[in-house]
Amino acid sequence: MNKKSIFISNLAWKKEHQTKVIKIIKKNKINGIDFAPLQITNNWKNIERKVKIHSSYLKKNKIKVNAIQGIFFKKKFNIFKNTEKLEEIIKHINIIIKLCKILNCNKIIIGSSEFRNKYNLKKKVADKIFCNFLEKLLPFLKKEKIFFCLEAIPEQYNEKYLFSFNHTVNIVKRLNSKWIAINFDTSLFHYEKLNINQFNKNIKLVKNLQITEKKFHFFLNPSKKNIKFCNILKKNNKIKKISLEIISKKTNLRKLDLSIKNIKNLLN
Repeated sequence: MNKKSIFISNLAWKKEHQTKVIKIIKKNKINGIDFAPLQITNNWKNIERKVKIHSSYLKKNKIKVNAIQGIFFKKKFNIFKNTEKLEEIIKHINIIIKLCKILNCNKIIIGSSEFRNKYNLKKKVADKIFCNFLEKLLPFLKKEKIFFCLEAIPEQYNEKYLFSFNHTVNIVKRLNSKWIAINFDTSLFHYEKLNINQFNKNIKLVKNLQITEKKFHFFLNPSKKNIKFCNILKKNNKIKKISLEIISKKTNLRKLDLSIKNIKNLLN
């Protein structure tokens, strides 16, 4: 059996409760967090300085950062509607790359349904625009050795473009670079059939993996599909790091603690 490194997204709690959450992370002996920058501050102003301070706090508590997510929170970017803002978008992502270096992580998760709402564009046209964006980003990713992980989001969550695993695989293969990869989120399983063969066939493209419950709820009673997938992952030596993604408007320490325990027991 392959013991997994387990991380949890900081979207699961409010910044004022981070000290108590760190104690829960330590108590449960998981490895660290996925980090959304605006969970520690209200805006992007002086973000590098703020993250440096927070990074020192995390290092002091021996908390590792697996990946950065939520990179477009409070940003009104749309890659299809605002093509004239491409340079501004790239500039912002370069700031995120700097944050990766500060936090000593090498993965950026890119979901953001608003950023890639294609409106009435045909899929073929949207693919051309999206791939052009990724091609312009690639030199910066290569230089700093950062994986840009595309996440497919279910249509039921108002995703208008990358809502299937197959489409995401096709985009990544089209770029043909190891720095453009996949963030595999089990939210897809809640609305589609769990296709393990499809996952295993493309596992080399998956650089980050997140387990989520329906509507990003706590793991109080993990779904049958998540239980089945965790049992499969437990035997898979290729996936070594797994993140739990919970999105909660309020901090609930009891539910957070129980969620970590439940998934940890399933995985290890």
